[in-house]
Amino acid sequence: MTTTTVRHPSDARERYSTGTIALLVGAPLVMALGRALLVPLDDEDWDSVMTSMAANSGRSNTGWLLAVAACGLLTVTAVVLAHQLRIVGKARMAMFVTITTAIGWAATAGTCLVGLYLAVAAEAPDRAAQVQVQQDLNDSAAAGVGFLMVVIAAIGYIVLAVGLARSSIVTKGAAVLIAIGGAATLVTMGGPLTPLLVLAALLLAAGHGLAARSEG
Repeated sequence: MTTTTVRHPSDARERYSTGTIALLVGAPLVMALGRALLVPLDDEDWDSVMTSMAANSGRSNTGWLLAVAACGLLTVTAVVLAHQLRIVGKARMAMFVTITTAIGWAATAGTCLVGLYLAVAAEAPDRAAQVQVQQDLNDSAAAGVGFLMVVIAAIGYIVLAVGLARSSIVTKGAAVLIAIGGAATLVTMGGPLTPLLVLAALLLAAGHGLAARSEG
């Protein structure tokens, strides 16, 4: 007599290695550290932002560089989580998440590069001209496209969280933290409140940690 074993989708998921778990937890923590150090952007007062950057250039530049690195690492973590969806048969959802989050983190890295540029502009003697350049850039179509990319990526994180929860890959609590943390980390990169920037990244770290724990 032949016995057929029916596997629940969650049983098909791929177990994470120690290195992958470290990446999942570490990437958003790197972002949180970077955000704690950098001088955040404030499109209501570019002059004040530049003044603060000039006074804290070393700390701020280190923070922005860490944030750029974290954008790359978080792109990889999104791919890792999306791969779990692919394993349980949600290939289209996995592809959507991979593409949208990659686009969003690329746009977020662009925001970080603006932060690094402002640190240089802050040292220029013609402060008024530099402020106007930044204001024009902020009001440009390119800035609008960048924000749209971030919003699309935020939707990608929500789709990711829903897929992970419905497939019983992670707990509902972890899914909620991934959705909120991922979307909030993307949307808040431009500032201006440091506590909010750090909190968003820590929420994503908590979501990743719970996901890694369920897989570990």
